[in-house]
Amino acid sequence: MNFRNEERRYEAIKWDVFSAKACQPGRYNGIPRSFCLADGCSAENLHESLRDDALEYFEKRGIPWHDGLKDEQDRPMPSNHLCCSQSFCVNSLWPMVHDPDLLGNVFRPFLPQLGKPLPFSTDDPLPDSSRPFLTFEWIGTEKYLNEHSWGTRGANCTSTDFAFRFRRYDGRIQLVLGEWKYTEEYAKAPRLASKTLTTQKSIYLEPFECWKASGADLPTYDGLFVEPFYQLMRQTLLAQAMERARERGNGEMQADIVSLVHVSPAANRGLAENFKAAPELARFGKTVGDAWKQVAPKNRFLPVSTESLLTIIDQVAPERLQSWREWLLKRHGWWGTGIADKPAP
Repeated sequence: MNFRNEERRYEAIKWDVFSAKACQPGRYNGIPRSFCLADGCSAENLHESLRDDALEYFEKRGIPWHDGLKDEQDRPMPSNHLCCSQSFCVNSLWPMVHDPDLLGNVFRPFLPQLGKPLPFSTDDPLPDSSRPFLTFEWIGTEKYLNEHSWGTRGANCTSTDFAFRFRRYDGRIQLVLGEWKYTEEYAKAPRLASKTLTTQKSIYLEPFECWKASGADLPTYDGLFVEPFYQLMRQTLLAQAMERARERGNGEMQADIVSLVHVSPAANRGLAENFKAAPELARFGKTVGDAWKQVAPKNRFLPVSTESLLTIIDQVAPERLQSWREWLLKRHGWWGTGIADKPAP
């Protein structure tokens, strides 16, 4: 049984996590599904302590929810699917929007140069007029990759699930772009219309050639147009463009270094170890994360297991966030089920 099917364990535990109303089967693609929240209850996919703030954050910025729904007042809501990676990401990281100490304590084990988290100065202010320390669905402040449909965060252009920045111990500013995976699998190459594929290849060719000119050992360009490597390529090109922008002025929030963090479950071997759609990438590493770490510019890509990240959250979350922490681990902490080995930070 693959990881996606294993995660349908929610059918058994959801009565301990959600309201009785939400636990009724919900429609997904028009069919009632037991692993989806009931119709009208998709907001419960977010923990109650952050729900209203997160919904307002997404709505005010025009950020769409993946497979999002609408409530009775026609307001955008998250997906009702219990394996939604976007909801998982927001549930895990939202308290760090307001709490730089928590942000530093959670990510410093992976980013040892993380000194002082800095406000995300180019995101819109929060209701209290402060700036967030972590933001979601970030696309940058410029049309770095010249994508035709650039402008909407989280849709129709290269976007990252989360982002934050910090001052390093060496004094430089680092911007981290983050991708969050959950039950995604990419066993087959996508079937793109030839016209669409030709257009996409023309958009990213110039920045790819710039990358290649640096002397990097790269796969063939055509070989990267399969997931998850297609997305990793675009996000890496975005990070490189943001970093180069510093040379011509302020750049992306004065960032001297722009790197990519890729969070995904080690237990999801269908994602981590599947090179069927991109066999030439297998020479770079045994997992997708290890392979891309070799392809990406040095020290600009970091694969992080979700198991390790949640373990650290469990260890460092302050007492005032106990309700959120306990819910998060009950909701998403699958390693206690035997599906994955217990992680080490």
